[in-house]
Amino acid sequence: MLKRLFLTGVFVIFSGQALAAVVVPHRAIYELQMLRASQGANLGGVTGRMAYEVTGSECVGWTVSFRLVNNFEYKEGNSRLIDTQSSSWETGDGKEMNYSEKSFVDNKQDSEKRLMVSRESKDGVGQGKITLPKEQNFSITGETIFPMRHQLRLMDAAEKGETRDVSLVYDGSDDAKPVRAITTIGNLIAAGTSKDDTSNPNARDLKGVPSWPVSIGYFPVDDNNSETPLYQISFDMYKNGVSTGLIMDYGNFALSGKLTHLEFLKPETCK
Repeated sequence: MLKRLFLTGVFVIFSGQALAAVVVPHRAIYELQMLRASQGANLGGVTGRMAYEVTGSECVGWTVSFRLVNNFEYKEGNSRLIDTQSSSWETGDGKEMNYSEKSFVDNKQDSEKRLMVSRESKDGVGQGKITLPKEQNFSITGETIFPMRHQLRLMDAAEKGETRDVSLVYDGSDDAKPVRAITTIGNLIAAGTSKDDTSNPNARDLKGVPSWPVSIGYFPVDDNNSETPLYQISFDMYKNGVSTGLIMDYGNFALSGKLTHLEFLKPETCK
């Protein structure tokens, strides 16, 4: 769920704590390949592509567009093409979020969801409503944060030299359920010295930007004793908010993602 990952250089205030995180609006495309699979996964191979786009600003809100297309080849049975498309909008003050998603299997729509969450204060209890596939009301706790706020928090922690973060995150992809995101942040990688900087021509615009190796495990909130994450992602997080060197681990199989296209988009400034 790279959707849980990233905007213009802004100085954001949350809960009295300054988060001076610089993230540039951008569009990134990654080619995906199967890294490993267990015997029980019945997978002969997985190929795909992921597109991730971030636009907006603190004053108008942030919009994240996400598309993940994977072709699963099974050792037994027919292959399946799974296409997930989502869009989310989140206010800069952390009070509101809208989320929509469509999923297609073999080019036929399989599901659709729409929901919204709002809170009166940035640290207050949030009230949510799912309108598709069926109506459902739910709530999130005051400590639960939306994806952009989480991204900014991680970038701020990395800048300060912190190595661990535990956050409750709600992004809408799992209906009414948030997740507990446990993040490990490695040592600063100097600009021009990361693996993608030096070996991937599509990352040439990142050569002047430092980064940090990051690993995030997502755990069920209702099971504090769980030692196994629902899934885990690892990547190099650049100071401008771009990510490279993706590894998405779903337990019985894992995918790697290589950056194949990076485009910086026009920033929106607050007036």
